Amino acid sequence: DGDWEGWLRFFLEGMAASARAAELLVIDLANMIHSQRRELLAQERVSQAAMRLFELLPGMPRLTVERVRKVCKVLKTSFPTANNAIQILIRAGFFIEVTGRRKNRIFSYEAYVQRLSR
Repeated sequence: DGDWEGWLRFFLEGMAASARAAELLVIDLANMIHSQRRELLAQERVSQAAMRLFELLPGMPRLTVERVRKVCKVLKTSFPTANNAIQILIRAGFFIEVTGRRKNRIFSYEAYVQRLSR
């Protein structure tokens, strides 16, 4: 009906609500990651590769062992070292295996993925 001001108000209120929700999500994710980093550091026998992988998780919450080898710049490192880093994060409760396979498995930083999916 030509109510451009009403439509703009509605649109801008929606944008403001979306921005507030995004801000709260970022704060929630940052708090979760900070808390999990402390948990991981408190554990015994946490490898440098596992810590490096943990720091990279927000940028790649789903991955394979081969991807870990490439992204962590551990190409000279063996498959078992990359796999061990993943296993440390599984034992810490941060990762789950999502394919159910023995080869070419995909792992997920599930708490992070679930928060993003809300």
